[in-house]
Amino acid sequence: MAKIPSLDKFHRFYLLTWLLVALHVSTFTSASQYASPGTAAWTLATTATYSAFYLLPALLLGYAARALLGRFAPRRDVLLAALLIGLTGLTHALLFADRMIHSMYGFHINGFVLDLVLTPGGIASLGASQSTQITAALIVAALLLMQAGAYYFTAVHENARRTVHETQSGKRWRWLILALVFATVGERVAFAYSAATNYQPILFASERYPFYLPLSMRKVAKALGIKEQPRGEGSIDLAQGSLNYPLAPLVIDRPARSPNIVWLVAESLRFDMLDAKIMPQTWQFSEQAMRLEKHYSGGNLTQMGVFSMFYGLYSTYWFPMLDNRRSPVLMDVMQQQDYQFGLYTSQRFTFPAFDKTVFAKMNPADLHERQGGADAWKRDVINIGEMLDFIDQRDTGRPFMTYMFFESTHANYDFPPESAIAKPYLEDLNYITADFKGQIGEIKNRYINAAHHVDSQIGRVIDHLREKKLLDNTIVIVLGDHGEEFMERGRWGHSAEFNRFQTSTPAVIYVPGQQPRVVTGITSHLDLPATLMPLLGVKNPASDYSLGKNLLDSDYHRDYAVAGDWNRVAYLGENFKIAFPVNTAGAVKSEATDGDDNPLQDHGDAKVAIRPVMVEMMKNLTRFTRRPT
Repeated sequence: MAKIPSLDKFHRFYLLTWLLVALHVSTFTSASQYASPGTAAWTLATTATYSAFYLLPALLLGYAARALLGRFAPRRDVLLAALLIGLTGLTHALLFADRMIHSMYGFHINGFVLDLVLTPGGIASLGASQSTQITAALIVAALLLMQAGAYYFTAVHENARRTVHETQSGKRWRWLILALVFATVGERVAFAYSAATNYQPILFASERYPFYLPLSMRKVAKALGIKEQPRGEGSIDLAQGSLNYPLAPLVIDRPARSPNIVWLVAESLRFDMLDAKIMPQTWQFSEQAMRLEKHYSGGNLTQMGVFSMFYGLYSTYWFPMLDNRRSPVLMDVMQQQDYQFGLYTSQRFTFPAFDKTVFAKMNPADLHERQGGADAWKRDVINIGEMLDFIDQRDTGRPFMTYMFFESTHANYDFPPESAIAKPYLEDLNYITADFKGQIGEIKNRYINAAHHVDSQIGRVIDHLREKKLLDNTIVIVLGDHGEEFMERGRWGHSAEFNRFQTSTPAVIYVPGQQPRVVTGITSHLDLPATLMPLLGVKNPASDYSLGKNLLDSDYHRDYAVAGDWNRVAYLGENFKIAFPVNTAGAVKSEATDGDDNPLQDHGDAKVAIRPVMVEMMKNLTRFTRRPT
């Protein structure tokens, strides 16, 4: 019976493969990564250590196969050789595929890509021609052949004095492993320091490595007295290729009279709260405005909901915008047109970090936050009072924009006694002792009462604008940041799923001069910038700065909306709702339902049905963050 290859030969094959993988991984890097000694050293250490990391599954499976085949398999030497060549060749093939995906779409293989390519016809839907597929097959075959050559090379150098050699080689492998550990620690510390000080050459270089795991130590660095370097305007480093937002310089023909904007957002306010009984004043106002009856937030949590309505982008863009302290172009245009701002929240602007994203360029004196102390409903009342004072005390020769974030409708749903229209309600919502299944009706009644209170405050604003005769030149927007579920699909709250209860919000948009109308089809938070920018004189197509559409266009139509959280983006259509992971954490949880949020038995059929949309969504994920190669 053929003998199993020695452990020394096994290790030498993997050592040679590691060098080949490192050479392959080096093609992911750019010349700029070697421009300075520090960045070059980090690049070499990362290339070496991550090459070992990419090869680790093949190594562990190889060890397991060697142990199993060495006991009972006939022709075990041939079987092991084929398996080792196949496993290591697969590593190369995946790296090659990742490099192609990254060059085309700007991101590495992730759960979204896997969902797409594993769907029947998915690879073809990426637009690869037959010649492209043949070329790719030939390259993969060449990579396998290269690994076969590596295996043959180690075979012909098998040392006859195996026992002595294996003892000596074991020491060498230990030194190699120790060197890799030191290199790993070094690159980890270097990246953490770069993250703390905003050293962009290493931060940008890290994005070239598939599955790179960032390490942040900002708090530790601050404690050690390490100061973050200041960021430039918008922190867009074009030399490094950071954000590409907007895609083209804005062309603006400022209107003779810029419209005022009043933007009202309620925490967790879901679509069915816009009702003549629950929110009578907002409902009445919606009869004079544009009411969107199937409107979706861009997320199922506050960060993504508010972010999407100001930027008109998928939730994944939160991270580069935050890292770059990049405000939305919508806010930039208003500043350029000398708007005066009164921005109010009954929570904080610092968490979520809207002071570093949506309102990044605002004068801190214009940011008014009121958290803690008084009950949420009282804070809302006080903030609206201050907002109305701002409107009255403004410079009437300049346009104004004012924003309010209501907290009353956030759990535990706060309201004054006179707003209690839904009874019985749970007097004390104690998260620990509450029986959510048994008491969900009473808990929801608290929520309805809180929504009724928020409506009274929205009514104060509308009445004031009407009294001051400002509605003829003031755009009024009323939205929820996201929805709230009350066990309709088995959960309470939000941020867990992408069903309509957690993602759909009321939407009322009043634009002076526009006829009142009701839109019954799908609309999205992403459409807000595309609707407002033309009213500010922006001539660019919406696609230059957002992924939304102009709600005022006569041919407006959406086949689907997109919502997201930290780890997933979701397609929300008439017939299907499907969540796709965009990182490793997102792959843990998959969700696919029909249009009524009922679980689907066969996810595959649904993904086949929306395959072209999946390709479109994948391109949009990096439309504004593509980096030059």
